[in-house]
Amino acid sequence: MRIFPFVKKFSTLDKSKFMIISIPYEGYVNSRLGTFYAPKFIRTYSECIETYSNYFNRSLEEVDYFDIGDIKILHSLNNDETIGELYNTLKSIVVSKEKRYIFIGGDHSITIACFWALKSLYKNLIYIHLDAHADCHNLYCGQKYSHASVLRRISEENVCISVGVRTWDDFEKSYFFSRIINIELNNLDKLLDYVRGYVYLSVDMDFFDPSISCAVSNPNSNGATFQDYIKILNILSNERVVGFDVVELNPFLDYPSFKTTILAAEVIREFMLSSR
Repeated sequence: MRIFPFVKKFSTLDKSKFMIISIPYEGYVNSRLGTFYAPKFIRTYSECIETYSNYFNRSLEEVDYFDIGDIKILHSLNNDETIGELYNTLKSIVVSKEKRYIFIGGDHSITIACFWALKSLYKNLIYIHLDAHADCHNLYCGQKYSHASVLRRISEENVCISVGVRTWDDFEKSYFFSRIINIELNNLDKLLDYVRGYVYLSVDMDFFDPSISCAVSNPNSNGATFQDYIKILNILSNERVVGFDVVELNPFLDYPSFKTTILAAEVIREFMLSSR
């Protein structure tokens, strides 16, 4: 366990409701590198946030969670091999239905392994994708399991709901609109029509508008507000969100304010405090 875990709060593994697992991996992304450093920075700057949520009227002091630190990544492997190895590692960690799992990336490719690991516990797991991008490439840089293929890979065998997507390549568009349940930001209540049972929620930090979340590798305008995110959490509060991740923060683009890093820490806090 890290000396300074998330918000420097210690608990025990046995008592914890949430297990925090970080994955400092960055695969075949563009030239704006830096997401592999996000877990370290999110932990460091989580000290800047309060433990209390005025949205859910609860404090992290009321919640037991355990931060196990970073998963070791073998950098000698290619992207697809790394995701396969990561899945095998996570299967040995994600073993209890008594806990909920929080993953901190890293780029969005880590979600594929995290989702698969949770699927070994929950067979009918719905995937909700909060992202600016469709992530429906079949191959990206010759790799099947890249950050640009997350939604396509998961949707091949699972129900997938996308919220906030506002950009895609031409060859992604037909797949996205034929296979994915698409929810617009101005119609978030539609989530209630599709969500039943167990949920995996993935938050790409470019889901948010660049005015509040600029330190991402591929920002896109006209994104979500923090209030949109809180509304989504409220809608999902009656469902069992058993898996959750925050990905694609690039702290190297966040200097000197680190406001996007702090936002990522708040995103994690609000998820934990929205869960009953």
